[in-house]
Amino acid sequence: MNRRLAHGELSRRCFLALACAAPSAAALTPAKYGGALRLRLPVGLGSIDPHVLDDVASALFAPTLFDTLYAKDRTGAAFPALAAGFPEPVSDGSRLVLRSGLRTALGKPLGIRDVMFALKRSATSGGTAWLTAFDQPVPDPKDTQALLFRGAKPEALVNRLSSPITAIVPQGFASLRPDGTGAYQALVTRDGITLARNENAARGAAFLDRVRAEPARDLSDALRAFETGDADIGWLGKGLHEPRAGAQSFDAGSIGWVVLHSGKEAGAWGRPGVAQQLADELSPARLSHLGLRGMPGARPGPGWGGAAGAVLVDQASPQMVEVATSVASLLSRPGHELSVTARSRSDLAAAKRSRQFLLMLDFVRRVDDSVEGAIAALYTAADPALARNPPKLRTDPRTTARALSLGVVGELHVYGAHLPSLIGLNAWELGSCWLDA
Repeated sequence: MNRRLAHGELSRRCFLALACAAPSAAALTPAKYGGALRLRLPVGLGSIDPHVLDDVASALFAPTLFDTLYAKDRTGAAFPALAAGFPEPVSDGSRLVLRSGLRTALGKPLGIRDVMFALKRSATSGGTAWLTAFDQPVPDPKDTQALLFRGAKPEALVNRLSSPITAIVPQGFASLRPDGTGAYQALVTRDGITLARNENAARGAAFLDRVRAEPARDLSDALRAFETGDADIGWLGKGLHEPRAGAQSFDAGSIGWVVLHSGKEAGAWGRPGVAQQLADELSPARLSHLGLRGMPGARPGPGWGGAAGAVLVDQASPQMVEVATSVASLLSRPGHELSVTARSRSDLAAAKRSRQFLLMLDFVRRVDDSVEGAIAALYTAADPALARNPPKLRTDPRTTARALSLGVVGELHVYGAHLPSLIGLNAWELGSCWLDA
């Protein structure tokens, strides 16, 4: 297996396996290579792009396909990943050196021009607010492996460049054929996503040979597949009719937020803060079974008082469609009824740009676990123009949303069940999972 590790560097696969597995399992069960994992997921699986905010599949799989220049361990301490070391201060900013000999899963050499391309791509997509603190890098004329970040302090630079939203991709990147330096390489087809071990992985290839993710028709289909043995993970539960024998629960935490956008067709009900007031009226008991966590108790309110119409949602994600259906039902009032209209991702993107819609249920990915990360993600999702100059606040996501035309419904968690033979799933780092068969 081609590790391509610098002298003294610990393989990411080994490091994360020890960090993410339960202490007893890590101590008693040595990591094993080989085997396949089968998934049946109620989310859209049409593409993978590390720089978008609104795609659940990308939030789930991009970290296994793409590396960042820096990464963080379980304690939050940063370490170099694709970078050769930590940035050094220079007279007008910081200097960063890229590791040599990097190649993508498809065998393309990865150099500083690719880093420049990736960071610019992120800054014009999901990383708009996150990367606004410093200028785009320029090549160091004295070193073909180095970049200069003008106006950036080394510590702040490491923090920003350890976010998954700043993952490095090669020039010419395409989300339908995602290519990176991560533990897996991916094949995206109409009937799902296949991850295969990447022998060119910059920090060590995956333990598993293969992960196969197929789309579920709905949440019941995902649970039924686990109960009958057609899938190896129970999405949001241990089975549809009864728990699968031997299944163990897991909760890998939040990957982002489900949000409610308001558009121009909402009129006065589209003013900043109104969407969050509506979201605050939603009952956690009515939504928690759909994967939502972190919701406060419902506040009494008038419900939807704008024109009757549709809540738009991604047609490729049955889980989001079910959430939208519940939200529409909870907020509807006589004469102000809300229905659900499922649209393609391209249609939703066009609607967001023009804001020509009534309401839209959407997903916003986490870019960092910090308060600043939440603010950056929500501002970028709400309005890219605002995101270029985000406020310097330290507040929670719901309070942040009161200044925006979106409301935070709840945190979308990755949880459910798996068989005891699957080790290390709790962090949802698929590259560091293995089968103890």
